[in-house]
This record gives sequence, C-alpha cells and structure tokens, in this order.
Amino acid sequence: MIFKMFSKIVLFTIPYFVTFYYGGANTVQKWQKLLEEKADCVTWVSFTMKVEISANGRSMPPQEQKLEALGTIIADDGLTVLSLSTVDPRSKILSRLRLGSASVQVSYTEVLILNPDGTEIPAKILLKDADLDLAFVLPIEKKSNMFPIFCNRSNAPVDLKVLDEVVSMGKLGKNLYRQSMLIKGWVNAIILKPRKYMVIEKTKPGTPVFDKNANWLGVVVYKMERGLPSAVVTLPTKDILEIADQVRARTK
Repeated sequence: MIFKMFSKIVLFTIPYFVTFYYGGANTVQKWQKLLEEKADCVTWVSFTMKVEISANGRSMPPQEQKLEALGTIIADDGLTVLSLSTVDPRSKILSRLRLGSASVQVSYTEVLILNPDGTEIPAKILLKDADLDLAFVLPIEKKSNMFPIFCNRSNAPVDLKVLDEVVSMGKLGKNLYRQSMLIKGWVNAIILKPRKYMVIEKTKPGTPVFDKNANWLGVVVYKMERGLPSAVVTLPTKDILEIADQVRARTK
C-alpha cells in the first residue's frame, strides 16, 4: 500500500520537476543570448556640469562636478534614456540644505556617451522630466544606424505577474573595466494606478529590465515624491517610447 502511494507521488511530481528544470534552463539560455547580443544597449554616459547654489539671499561660488551614470539606448541614432536623479544633483543638494529659500541651478558643459571601445561621443540633453525621473540624451552628430544595438519593443504580448523572474542588464564601473552583466530578480508588485510601475528587486536606475523570454519590459527609475526620490521602480517600455516620440517631435 505504502509502495503504491509512493509510486503515485513520484509519477505525479516527475512531470512538474522536468517542466521546472528544463523551463528554467531554457530561460537561462535566452538570457545568456540576450547578454551576448544586446549588452551594448546599456552605456555609461559622462556629465560635466556647473552647479550654482543660492540660499538666504547669498550665492555660493559655482562648482564644477563630473559624474557618470548608466543609460539605455532606445534607437539606432543613439537616443538614450537615463534616470534624471542619477545625472542631476539638484534634489540631493536641496535635501541636504533643507532651506525653503534655497535655489540650485545646474548647467551641463559636456555630455559624452562612452562607447565600449573607449571612444567618446559628444551628446546633448534633449529633455528632463522631473516627475517621471527621466532624462533623454542624443548624440550631437546625427547619423542613422550609429548605434546598431539598442532596446526595441517586442511585438509579442507580455503577461507579467508578481513573482515572475526577470533580469536587468547593466555594466560594471570603470574599476571593473565596464564589463556587461545581468542581475536576476523578481517582480514584487505591479502598480496600475495612477500610473503603471513595476516594483522589481535588484535593479539599478537607468538600466533596462527583461522578462523570461528576453522581452524588454522597461527602464529603472526613481518614483518621485515632492521632488525627491522615494523608491526604485521600473517604468514600462510603452511609456518610455511615448515620451521619446514627444522628445523627437519637439526637436524637429
């Protein structure tokens, strides 16, 4: 009797084990292929800026700052989207000052897209959206197919659920030779209103997120509250591309 029950349990669980094992292996292969083919859709961008601070009627001497941030290339002309909070120090400075009368002005003197081969492409900021924490950067020299590797929307329907596994694509820092990498995480929550966001663990602002079939889901940004970053979220691809279309329409 016990033997029969054990046999039934084994026969019942084997199909699920096989499906889980081979399904997971297939997903890993897709992600490895994604990294091999799309690694350069993530890029470091260098920003040099002049920061001017005034508070209580007094102005501090202008300071030059230089920083690097990760961005996602979303078109073959090099249009790149970043998390604004990672390239604009205004909110961080204001949070430290804690003065209602304080003012911070940031003017960018140089923007460079850093290619994997070490070349630097001069660029400019087209749009800064403080509400959605987005910044769009485009090379100054206009050339089609300048960036053949970029993130594009999948035609396949994406049915994302809580606890689904995903990966975010990034690059390590200069000290680790800017090596491309994938980070596996899970969907913790999907917010639908007032705007759709995905809450995904182990993600870094400015980087793209992909599902188990390597479909591009969106770009990681900060959820802003009263002008300050409050949480790390993923803004869907649809919203990113709609805003990108608006950016292009304004700059024509």
